Amino acid sequence: MLTKVVIVGRPNVGKSALFNRLIGKKKAIIHSMPGTTRDRNDYEVSWKDKKFIVTDTAGWSTDSSVFSSQMSFQLDIAIEKADIILFVVDGKIGLHPMDKQIAHQVRLSRKTAILVVNKIDTQAEEIKGYEFYSLGFENIVFVSASHGRSTHDLLDKIWENIKYDRKVKKKEELLKIILVGKPNVGKSSFVNAVAKEERSIVHNVPGTTRDSVSAHVNIDNKEYIVIDTAGLHRGSKMKDDMEYLSTLSTSYAIDDADVAVLVVDALQGVGDTETKIARLLCEKGKPAIVAVNKWDLIEKKEETIKYFTDQLRERIKFMSWVSIIFVSAKTGQRLNRVFQEAEFVFEQYSRQLTQEEFNEVVRNAITRKPYVSKGKTLKFKEYAQVAIKPPVFIFSVNDVKLIHFSYQRYLENCLRTKFGFNGTPIILKFRKYYRKKVEN
Repeated sequence: MLTKVVIVGRPNVGKSALFNRLIGKKKAIIHSMPGTTRDRNDYEVSWKDKKFIVTDTAGWSTDSSVFSSQMSFQLDIAIEKADIILFVVDGKIGLHPMDKQIAHQVRLSRKTAILVVNKIDTQAEEIKGYEFYSLGFENIVFVSASHGRSTHDLLDKIWENIKYDRKVKKKEELLKIILVGKPNVGKSSFVNAVAKEERSIVHNVPGTTRDSVSAHVNIDNKEYIVIDTAGLHRGSKMKDDMEYLSTLSTSYAIDDADVAVLVVDALQGVGDTETKIARLLCEKGKPAIVAVNKWDLIEKKEETIKYFTDQLRERIKFMSWVSIIFVSAKTGQRLNRVFQEAEFVFEQYSRQLTQEEFNEVVRNAITRKPYVSKGKTLKFKEYAQVAIKPPVFIFSVNDVKLIHFSYQRYLENCLRTKFGFNGTPIILKFRKYYRKKVEN
């Protein structure tokens, strides 16, 4: 097990900025509105010869509202499971009464703690942070998360406090599975069901999950990272900058994931939003699965699955290669199958054909159905698979202008018929063939 490092602190002290700095990516949403981070966020970090997991948390709150109490509950769980606590305070504002409450809670946990005085942009400003010594923590580091000042010192301090031999070992990377879909279709319930705890806040208000939230889960004795995302909305106009940031965060998360699961509400069916998200996945070249959630609420008839499948296939014709699984996050129905399919889909996404295999399919396709347009025959001079994740194939032809989308689709179908490539987009590129000049 890797050492778990959890970031805590009152709202708006820079926890998410520090999280992003430590992991080296813009993963958590950063905004001046207190309470932007509502869930816990996990990410694996490697520093020197050791690895550890960093967890970002919602800001500590004494408010009695539903959301604030759930945020505090998330924080309590994170501290309980942490090995090292990074207690973040605001060096610009100074000591706050809530800091003392949190300090007391951290000390009660009896966990290794590092007090991180944030927003200290220069060495001269460190004097402002001396009052935080009154909180009674032995390990104190003055940093500026937004500028990166002294974050390496903080990483060194974390490294020093990893008590056990947790050196980096070469091992299989965990499969990262991202859940995408419009608000309130059950993505957070899916995460909670497979994580077997309330990992994400579940609420019937659309947009409850603002940021992407990742969790380590164990399914059939195999570990995965499941990423819950903020819901994507229809239309090009954003209601406010928070919604824009949520969408942007989802986009970053999609880029970082291995397999995407498009979650569809069985009660609502497939609409424009699902089509939009499916196109986004195709544009990003991501392998995908469609999970139709809330299937426990649908009256079971023989024609029900066929009707829903036909409707979905019609709306996403461009993603004919995707698998559809009918699930229930509430009852756990077929959730394990989503992970089994994700493993298979990722293998297809990573598949490399031999040149001999590729040659055979292309030659047979051309022989069976040569392409002629305006009396001119399309001739293939060279062809090869040049990439995986997703699979990319390049064809050198006599005239690129002869390429018609119908013939490109025909070649793709030939490849899929022979080799499958289930669940993954494949990309076909065409270029003009130039004969190499032979020097005398």
